[in-house]
Amino acid sequence: MRTSFAGTFGLLVCGALGAVAPAYAAPSAKAGAAISAQCAACHGNNGIAVATNMPNLAGQNYAYLLSQLEAYKNGTRKNPLMNEMAKPLSQQQMQDLAAYFASIPIRVGPPGRMHPRTGR
Repeated sequence: MRTSFAGTFGLLVCGALGAVAPAYAAPSAKAGAAISAQCAACHGNNGIAVATNMPNLAGQNYAYLLSQLEAYKNGTRKNPLMNEMAKPLSQQQMQDLAAYFASIPIRVGPPGRMHPRTGR
């Protein structure tokens, strides 16, 4: 069987890159809950914001939450408070926070009919 130089080189490069890529643990909602206290002042203990000018995080999509934390951390999304809050977070911590807030169940009902914290 004949192999091309490009194919062999591609396999070597991919193998080498895989060997140095950082390994992260699977996202953990439990670990995210443990570090979410810093978020509660604005986003509430249960991910439901304490003020109308703050977004609710409970039940949001994991990928969306993670991408927003990454954007705050690297400065592509600008908000002075959130840029500073995200700056010290590791990739694992951002994944854990996203997993935690995404895992919080929410109930949706007609406007004015359901309280966001109690669901009644």
